[in-house]
Amino acid sequence: MHELMGGFEFIERGGFMMYPLLAAALIALTVIIERTVIFHKRFKMSPQLLREILNEVENHKLAEANAKCRKFATPVGAVISAGLEHFDKPLSEMELIMKNRAEEWVPLLEKRIDVLDTVITAAPLMGLLGTITGMMASFRVLSEKGVNEPNAITGGVAEALIATATGLVIALICLVAYNHLSAQIKVFIYQLESVASRLVEIRMTRQQKD
Repeated sequence: MHELMGGFEFIERGGFMMYPLLAAALIALTVIIERTVIFHKRFKMSPQLLREILNEVENHKLAEANAKCRKFATPVGAVISAGLEHFDKPLSEMELIMKNRAEEWVPLLEKRIDVLDTVITAAPLMGLLGTITGMMASFRVLSEKGVNEPNAITGGVAEALIATATGLVIALICLVAYNHLSAQIKVFIYQLESVASRLVEIRMTRQQKD
């Protein structure tokens, strides 16, 4: 309870801009958790499963491979499924279909990432605004009471800097999360391109054998 009251006191000392800063932090945290869960629990296909599917394609078990792709609705699975559904069509058509399916997943992978980018930019600015308003209050005290109460002035300056510090901390955390999630998105996109190339390679090898 004491810690909770201390937290409220800290927010109050930081000024009114602490509330939008905390709201931005909450929104950013929600996006980070949601994207992390989605990437690792829904969109990610295990390397073992991917190897099984590609082995089935190499062994001409297209129906079995396609069934597994449809069972696990992942970006990689969707691209493989699109390729398998057009496996016997002209090679250029098969490649185009896989390319279009991969591009459909890119906006889903990048969904809400721009929220973090916005918070990275906005949080320090909101903190700076809070500091400016706090400094204005300190100067008002100076104009009213002069230099007879220096503790009130320096205390006001210290409190004003809380907002800037909070904004910078939020921006730094969001920056780390943004870079991590962006790297994960690049990995997904690379996997989509890689698996499409692998299917084309299997298709060409099969044609050469036939």
